[in-house]
Amino acid sequence: MNDKTRLSCLVVDEHPVVRRGVRALLEQGFEEVELLDASSVEAALESAGELKPDVILVDPRKGGPGDTEHTLTELGRKLNSPVVVFTADGGARQLSDALKAGVKGYVRKDSPADDLIRAIRSAIDGDFYIDPALSSTIVLEEGERTLTPRQREILQMLADGMQTDAVAKQLGLSTETVRTHTKRILAKLDADTRTQAVAIGIRNGMID
Repeated sequence: MNDKTRLSCLVVDEHPVVRRGVRALLEQGFEEVELLDASSVEAALESAGELKPDVILVDPRKGGPGDTEHTLTELGRKLNSPVVVFTADGGARQLSDALKAGVKGYVRKDSPADDLIRAIRSAIDGDFYIDPALSSTIVLEEGERTLTPRQREILQMLADGMQTDAVAKQLGLSTETVRTHTKRILAKLDADTRTQAVAIGIRNGMID
């Protein structure tokens, strides 16, 4: 996205003051802001046919009760928009659940405004952004921690934006071998996508 563009954003948070504050933050980074809001996830889902935001900002803890992973998955699927979590909770479990749900960003409410704007731009562009302050938050379960040196090497290449065929060529491997390594990496990290695997790898210091 350009630095100054129009943005349609749905904010799901029970506190009106938070929703007003988000507007003020977004107006610093976007030329025109259309702010849609909902006090709960349930209210947002009820309006799914009417709302077509560019991005959804949601605090799962302030959007109503329910399983975080299921809530975020349903919200993104029914509104067909990328989801960015904007929350005061930097806990490992909620962050892990959000990653599993396929969110495009995770930002704490006490982070600089620029972090939120970067997360929104990344989400709209189809990329992933996580608050730098959460770099050591995810703690993997025993048995999920260890990647082989080759798997770390491949995960680093994926983090650097390399595609499977490029990784295979650089390492002198077949593309099928690289795909097999990638599948094993996803399984070990309990990740559904390469993007999630890269995020988890970075957060746990496995890769840069």
